[in-house]
Amino acid sequence: MQIQILNRITVSSNVTSTSHYHQNRAPLQPVPFQKLPPGSVKPDGWLLGQLRLQINGLNGKLSEISDYLVYDQCGWIDPTKTAWEELPYWLRGFADLGFVTGDPDTLALAHRWIDGILSSQQSDGWFGPNNLRTSLDGVPDFWPAMPLLNAFCSFYDCMNDERVIPFLLKYFQFINQQPVSVYMRGWGAVRWADNIDTIIWLYNRTTDTDWLLDLIRKIHMNSADWITGLPTWHNVNIAQGFREPALYSLVANPPDPRFLQATYNDFQMVFNQYGQFPGGGFAGDENCRTGYGDPRQGLETCGIVELMHSFEILTRITGDCTWVDHCETLAFNLLPAAFDPFVARGTHYITCANCIQLDDQAKSQQQFQNNWAMLSYKSGVHQYRCCTHNYGMGWPYYAEEAWLATYDGGLCASLYVSSQVTALVGPNTGTQ
Repeated sequence: MQIQILNRITVSSNVTSTSHYHQNRAPLQPVPFQKLPPGSVKPDGWLLGQLRLQINGLNGKLSEISDYLVYDQCGWIDPTKTAWEELPYWLRGFADLGFVTGDPDTLALAHRWIDGILSSQQSDGWFGPNNLRTSLDGVPDFWPAMPLLNAFCSFYDCMNDERVIPFLLKYFQFINQQPVSVYMRGWGAVRWADNIDTIIWLYNRTTDTDWLLDLIRKIHMNSADWITGLPTWHNVNIAQGFREPALYSLVANPPDPRFLQATYNDFQMVFNQYGQFPGGGFAGDENCRTGYGDPRQGLETCGIVELMHSFEILTRITGDCTWVDHCETLAFNLLPAAFDPFVARGTHYITCANCIQLDDQAKSQQQFQNNWAMLSYKSGVHQYRCCTHNYGMGWPYYAEEAWLATYDGGLCASLYVSSQVTALVGPNTGTQ
């Protein structure tokens, strides 16, 4: 066995990968690392403790208290009902919590929701609430489904469920048939990186699907421009969207370095202006604001976990340890501070580097852009709606990305954590 400590791994565009896991198939550009199937990494020590707190805390018990997660009344199960982003946010993290820990109750509940959603797809490929078909001035709102597709990908990689691939193909065919103007509508306009990542995942697991790459090109050309600067200063939009050029760089053929460089430029622009406080985040208490960049500011809980997710994806694409370092800084600083420290039964909307009074009072000196209370620990089903439902992917995704398969049939210990990994390595069919 050979062990090397490296700061960056690069892969030539003409390299032949010997990885035992799904790699980018031509004409996509190769990447140095592949994600292992959920469940391959078994966390231990402190991280396992955090995951157990999550099972017994707010995320694990959220379906018992959130009126957005009532199965029979949810539009993701019954399209005649209404729903939006809350169930997709929650299920994305909750399902992977089950895959990582193997907790039987978590797995059973996640499986029930996924079964119900997969069964709800309509003949034209649409799934989810019917009202979302026309909710953006007569055109579909594609944003809420974006996080949900991550749960389907994890479910397939963990369970090899044969329903997932045709479900996703049919859904993306529906998106492909829409007028290009729809790609600039709603929250999705700046968050298509989520779907580009999923489409690449799908392309690598199918054949005769070059139309998926054409769809990525169409989305990139007709959605928000992350190449020439930032199209938004909203903290969660930035956390999700700045990786879009790097993802698109995998589709560009011949390779064009300006796409990957644009992601680095966007990151530096944000962190040079608003990242000047400890903890790994940036000052984005809703939107980044000129003059509000010091340690009294904070970052949304949504922003923390979305930023970690982007760093994990960028590590696999670039092989650059810079992204690993940023992810670990968030994971061991801002993310733990976002939950009450004893039973993880509460979160808050904003986590600050310097904040000595976590009270349930709106601030009056323009410390934060929003004029409602955002600092106290509570379940916040309605007060902190998005963050309460979205934070659950933080620890499970961190555990899953701790080890990565390498393009040459090896393994990379990527993120710092006590863990065990089971994976194929070596030549030919590999050794487990």
